[in-house]
Amino acid sequence: MAKLFATEAAAENSLEAMRIHGAYGYSKEFNIERYYRDAPLLCIGEGTNELQRIIISRQLVARNPV
Repeated sequence: MAKLFATEAAAENSLEAMRIHGAYGYSKEFNIERYYRDAPLLCIGEGTNELQRIIISRQLVARNPV
């Protein structure tokens, strides 16, 4: 759950930072360019976020059957 939350937050925050900085965000002089480029890769590593959601939901259902 922590990995899912952290990668979603990284992707959202890097996109917002890019919007704030505009064209300067694409410049290699700023770290924002690297964050914006690396954030989607974090969502893919160790299973995509969609698979992480499926795994988490299965565990929650197994813990709390109806």
